[in-house]
Amino acid sequence: MARLAALLLPALLLVALSPLPSSAQAPIVVAIDLSHGQADEGVEVIIASCATCYWVLILSDEAQLELVRSEVVQAVDEIRFGGLTPENLSDVSVLLIGQPAALLSAEEVEAVRQWAASGRKAVWVAGDSDYPAQGSEIAQQAVNQVLEALGSSIRIDYVSVEDYTSNAQRSYRVVGLVDPEPPFTFLAEGLANGGKVLFHGPGALYVIGTNGQPVNPIKQPELKPDNVYVIVRTTEDSKSVEHQTFETGGLSAVYYDPLNDEVNSGPFPLMMIEYTGRLMIIASSETMYGGYEPMTAPEYYGVALDGPEFVGRVVNTMAAHAAGLFIVTVVEREVVRTETVTTTVTTTQVETETVTDTVTTEVTFTTTVTQAGGAGVTTFIVAGIIIAAAIIAAAIILRRS
Repeated sequence: MARLAALLLPALLLVALSPLPSSAQAPIVVAIDLSHGQADEGVEVIIASCATCYWVLILSDEAQLELVRSEVVQAVDEIRFGGLTPENLSDVSVLLIGQPAALLSAEEVEAVRQWAASGRKAVWVAGDSDYPAQGSEIAQQAVNQVLEALGSSIRIDYVSVEDYTSNAQRSYRVVGLVDPEPPFTFLAEGLANGGKVLFHGPGALYVIGTNGQPVNPIKQPELKPDNVYVIVRTTEDSKSVEHQTFETGGLSAVYYDPLNDEVNSGPFPLMMIEYTGRLMIIASSETMYGGYEPMTAPEYYGVALDGPEFVGRVVNTMAAHAAGLFIVTVVEREVVRTETVTTTVTTTQVETETVTDTVTTEVTFTTTVTQAGGAGVTTFIVAGIIIAAAIIAAAIILRRS
């Protein structure tokens, strides 16, 4: 499978540098949610990453417009009020929900669920850590609201992650390593700084494994659902930390218990993609906009980062998926193995009453063995090579002013 991905990658990059075919020029509507108390830092960087997209800003009400920076207002194509309603989502193909500071209402959760089920969609929902500066663990709860409603196997835990090797001068200023699993390796290809992205005070993602239990998909890949791919991770020199426990009014760790040495060390997944065919779900444990310092940061405390370009690649991949230009196909091929078995057959021939000759004959049997299920079925993950210019951002280095 890794060899197949290596063969695909040059084609992906060549197509990424090609112009969009004229038939694919219809704009993809991308909505950025600010209606749940999010700040807008980095929004203009994200908008600049896809010039052919139609950008919608979703606010809670008109009063919130006064809190939005003029650069963002000028960059978007349209502003809608009222939150995540069916009306506001009706023509949206890509939805970005960065680090909510308020829970979604039951009506909003249902609206997002129905929206995701209505066609080829892509959603990116981003969380936070349980550091008390946020005041609560609402961001994680909101992320899990969305993931559960979409039927995703990804969840965010109610902990913080610190990396003692890859950071911006403090272990909680985690510099995530862009290290995608195939077929998403193109998200890291050619990044100027080797695939470094700021996750300022991140939480930790886990998956509901094939055994029905929470697992770290990096450490237990055999239990990871086949359609879930780790995109960004910490180093091995990282730990889970819990700042708000049940005793202090917070939510206890679901899986990454800091007191459990079997699960409290890295590497941890910081960002994952779950692909269900018509729906692309992206979850990250820190935010691409807003927050204390978003993922779009090009530099932080002297560390050069790939944030703008990486986020742009992700958004363009989402847009390509929504346009039907990026397809991940899982092909199962039955492997047939032919085994040649040599068996010794002994035949006793009686020539006379007193003489016995033993004749040894080698008989060859050819047996066709069909391997079925489990390791016997070779699974090939193929990325649609028609990404086209929806990933032109892979060749553009974006920089914040």
